[in-house]
Amino acid sequence: MSDNSVTYWDNRFYSGDWEQKGGRQQTRNFAESQVKYFEIPNDFNGTILDFGCGLGDAIPVYAAHFPYAKLIGTDFSKEAIKKCKEKFGKIAEFICCDFTQVPSVDIIIASNVIEHLQDDVKIADFLKHKCKILFIIVPYKEDLDSDVEHINRYDERSFGNMGKKRYRVFNCRGWSQYGFDLWYSTYFKNILRFLAGRKRIKVRQQIMFIFN
Repeated sequence: MSDNSVTYWDNRFYSGDWEQKGGRQQTRNFAESQVKYFEIPNDFNGTILDFGCGLGDAIPVYAAHFPYAKLIGTDFSKEAIKKCKEKFGKIAEFICCDFTQVPSVDIIIASNVIEHLQDDVKIADFLKHKCKILFIIVPYKEDLDSDVEHINRYDERSFGNMGKKRYRVFNCRGWSQYGFDLWYSTYFKNILRFLAGRKRIKVRQQIMFIFN
C-alpha cells in the first residue's frame, strides 16, 4: 500500500534515503530534460514556483535558464524545506506548506509530484487558479504496479475537466534509461524477450500538461 504522508516524506528526507537512492540527481535530470518544453523566455522576470520541490535540485536548473526570475520552492515536508534553505537559500525562497497555502505567482511547475497525491485533479485545479501558467509533468501511461509511491495514472485525456489544455509526450532523462543503459536495459533485452515470445519493455515517458 502506498504511503505519501508528511511523516513518510519527512523520514525519507531526514534519513538521507532520498539522497542515497539518487533522488537529487534524478530531480536535476528531470528539470534539465523538461526545461526546454516550458515555453518560458530566458529573460522572463516574473515569479516561478516549484510545487513539491523536494530537496530543491530543480532550482539551480531554473536559475540558470531564467536568471531574471524570482524562484520559490514549496513542499509539505519540513525536512525537505530545511535542506532546501541550507543548500539553495541564496537563489530562491522556500516555503513549507500544503497546496492550500501556495502563494499566487506567474508560473507554477508541478514536476513529478501530482502522481503521488490523493485528489490530484482537485489539487491541480486549485494550482491552476493560483497562477497564469501551470505546467504539470507526470509519468505517461505508467504501470502503477512498478512504483508503490505513485497512485495516479495519466494519459492525454487526464485533467479533461479543467478547461483548455495543451500537452506534450516525451522521453525524459531521469525517468528513462539513456546511453548504454538504455541500449542494454531496453533494446537488447527486448530482442531477447521477442525471441522468447515475451512482452517487450517500453521506454518510459513523461507527459506535460500546460494550462494558461
